[in-house]
Order: sequence, then structure tokens, then C-alpha cells
Amino acid sequence: MPAGHPVHTNAYSMKLPGETFPGSARSLANPLLWTLFILYLILAGFTIAHHEMWGDEIHSWNIAKGSAGIVDLVRNSRYEGHPPAWYLILWSISKLSHDLVYVQLIHLVIAALSVFLVLFFSPLPLSSRIMIPFGYFFLFEYTVLSRNYAIGILLALCICIIIRKNFNYKLLLYYLLLFLLTNTHLQSILLAASLHVYFLVFTYEQNKRKDLIAAHVLLGILVALPALYFIFPPADSQLDTQFWMNRWSIQRLTAFGRGPLQAFLPIPAWWNYHSWNTQFLIEARNNYSVLRYINQLMVLTLLAMVFFILRKNQKSLLLFATNLALTLVIAIFVITLGAARHAGFLYIAFIAAWWLYCSETAAGNRTRWLVNILLVIQLIGGAYAVVKDIQHPFSNAYRVKELLSRIPPGEKAVTDYWTLNSIAAFADSSFYSIDLQKEISFVLWNKELGEALKKEHRYYEGVRHYFQKEGINRVYMLSLASPIAFSGIDPQLPKSFHVELVEKIEGAIEKAGNLYLYRISR
Repeated sequence: MPAGHPVHTNAYSMKLPGETFPGSARSLANPLLWTLFILYLILAGFTIAHHEMWGDEIHSWNIAKGSAGIVDLVRNSRYEGHPPAWYLILWSISKLSHDLVYVQLIHLVIAALSVFLVLFFSPLPLSSRIMIPFGYFFLFEYTVLSRNYAIGILLALCICIIIRKNFNYKLLLYYLLLFLLTNTHLQSILLAASLHVYFLVFTYEQNKRKDLIAAHVLLGILVALPALYFIFPPADSQLDTQFWMNRWSIQRLTAFGRGPLQAFLPIPAWWNYHSWNTQFLIEARNNYSVLRYINQLMVLTLLAMVFFILRKNQKSLLLFATNLALTLVIAIFVITLGAARHAGFLYIAFIAAWWLYCSETAAGNRTRWLVNILLVIQLIGGAYAVVKDIQHPFSNAYRVKELLSRIPPGEKAVTDYWTLNSIAAFADSSFYSIDLQKEISFVLWNKELGEALKKEHRYYEGVRHYFQKEGINRVYMLSLASPIAFSGIDPQLPKSFHVELVEKIEGAIEKAGNLYLYRISR
């Protein structure tokens, strides 16, 4: 088959009864696909209804609802190192309601649209379409957790649908989608670049014009420039260039090796109660040194599997290889891929490559089996994460009002900077931060915060200053830090003041998701 020529329907992709082409009217009328979609909605919706939002989810929300306008929102979001797309969505929601349920609902709609495209508009084999929606990343990490990743996946899949088609205004739509994709997350910029590499090769195959390719290269760079501006930190950001240089070490290069394990084997360390954001092989190697070598071999095996799967389609293989190379660069200098949400975009890049592979190339039995192995592993990870999130509180931040109600009337209360997220989100009010020694409604990663966190005795100094300012001898403090961690942050505080634990709410899956109420007196 000539390179770039649309593939004719093959026997494997025609498993659905009466279906002539994925995304056709017959596909949309297929009861099996609708059953799968409804099952996904029920399972995802039920899990979200039992999911307690955690720090990073509510942190973005606090910035959005606390910003005075769009200009202020964009300025504040730049301290996060994220483009503004998700923050604009959150800001729009906050103008209608301050109920976080609506954030979760909108996020579910975005994630469900991605699953809808996979089921009804993808050229993927039936087995892939059945399993992808219920894997770890599509069902849990990028659906249940309301962050700025799901919208990037939706936009990437939209590009996969149109990238090989010819229709009026295709280029306009393509570059609009590419622009929006780059403005969702740093990882989405890498995914956009990888998809654009595929687009460049596909365009060259169709036209054989180097001048046209050069023009598209330039257009791709121009489209990405606004996003690069947004993620580049302001001059007074705590996360400036020096911050990242100080964090660099050779271990970042070796840490990249964990990324494929997190992306393609997302099975948490089930023996650890705080299992979210863990990977069983990575956790187990702390007790079994031999796993250090087995893990390296496993990484090579996983990457070899992906390259073997995509080997018959150079454009799809180049898409994944580009994303892998760019992710390596980012992992060395910016994001270490220690979190599943960051490493997961390697998996998303593979799904995009597999989608485009199936658009052009007939997959053999061995290839389909290898893909199915990877997808079954995703199913296991997704099932575990969903069941645990339903059974246990992911975070106890939503119970902050309970601790506030334990403070006697007329008594003063303070908090530390990160716990402020819980109060601002769930009590919907600003609060006095002992670290910054002022009342705030959201946290910015600016120099002021950076200097405050560098203080050796920031709790002690903050409490002493607050006592002098208010003319009091006792204050109540809400914190995410346990008594051991609390005294470890500032050993001077318990030496100079009487610190008593009044109430605690524990049992969260997320390590920093518990709440504690302290009474501090002279």
C-alpha cells in the first residue's frame, strides 16, 4: 500500500455487526458501543461522586475563583507554570457557582467526550475500544481527578480524527486544535509537537513540497509561542530558572526510567495504604534490590513492545519516538515523571500513535495481542484505583468545616499556606496564613512565598507576630501536618509555646490529605 494512502477496511476492524466505518451513522447506532459508553458514564460518575478532591485540584479552583478578571487570572496562573485553558474553564464555572460539584461535572463531560470519540470515531480494533475507556488513565487519573489533563487528551483525539482527512478549512481547524492543545499543559505541548511531526510527514507524502513543509514547521512554532509564554514563570516567581537549576542532578536522568513503568504498568503498590501515585515495581525495589535491574529490563521491554507494535507505520512510530525524546528532555530539566499524571502522557502518545496506525495499516494478530496485553494491565490498574477511591476517602480536605466548628466562639484561628486551599475551597472564605502573616484566599508560588518557606522558624515567628498583632495569648491552627510533621517543620514552636492537638481527621489515601486542629498558647 503506498505511503499515506488511506487504508481500506480490514477484517479485524470490521468486527462490529453492520458497521461500515468507525464514526459512521451505523457505528453511532451500534448498541454494543452505546452499552460500553453508558457503562463508562455510570462507573466514572459513581467514582467521582465518591471522590474527595485533593490539594492540586482545589488549588487551581481557588486561583480561578479568587482572580478578579481574565487578565488577573492569566497573570496568576502563570505562577503555576501552566497555560490558561483549564483556569479559564474554572473561572467561568466560578462565576455561576462556588460549588465544586460543578467542576467535577464539567470535567466528567470533557473526559466522557474523549471516550465517546474512542468508541465511535476511532479506527481502533474492537478489543482496543472496549478496554481503553476502562484503563487506569482514561477511567481514573484523567477522569476522576479534575485537573488540566483531560481537556488536552480530548483535543489530541480530535486532531487524530481530522489529521488524515481532506475537507474545507481543515488547516484552519487543525491549527486551532493545535493551539488549544498547547494551551492546556506542558505535557500537552509535547503531545502537540509529536502530532505535528506526524502531520508534517503525512503532508510531505501527499505533496512532496519542501517549501510547504517549511511553512507548516513555522506555523507550528508560531502556534506554540503563546503557550510557551504562559508557562515561562514571571520575574518574581518562586519557580524561576534558578529554582529548576538548583533541583537538577544526574538522578533526574535515571529517574526518567520510571516513566514507562508508570505509564504502561500503572498498577499501584497495593500493600501501601497511600497507594495513589505509586507503582508496585518502583515501590518494591526499596525492599528487593534485584528489582533495580529487573525494572530497567522491564522499561526496555515495554519500549521494545511499543516500537514493535508501531514498526510497520513509520509516521506513527515517529510520533511516539518524538514524544518519548521530548519527554526525556523535559524530565531531565523540569518534570521528573515521578507522578503518574505526568508519565501518563507517554501512554496517551501511544494511544494517539496506535489510532493513526490503525487508520492506515492493518494490524496483525501478534500486534493486536501485544496491544491487548498493555490494555489489560491498564484495566487492572484502573479497577484497583476506582475500588479504593470508592471505599476510602481520597482526601479529607472537604471536612475542614468540621474542624472550624470545633473552634470556640470568639477564638482566633489561623492556618498554614497549603492548608489554606482546603479552607478557601470548602469554607469558601479567605483565611490568615501564619507563613505569610496575612489573610489570603489562594496561594501563589511567588518570591514572597518562597522567602517565607525558607524561614527556619516560620511557625514560631508567625504565631509570635500574630499574638502581638491581635493582643491575644491563644490561637487555633488548622494544618495538614500531623503532630510529628508539625513539630518537624519548626522545632522552635513547641519549645516556645504550648501546642496541643485538639482534633484530627485521618485516613486519606493522599498522603497530605488529612486535617489537624491545634491549640497554641503562651
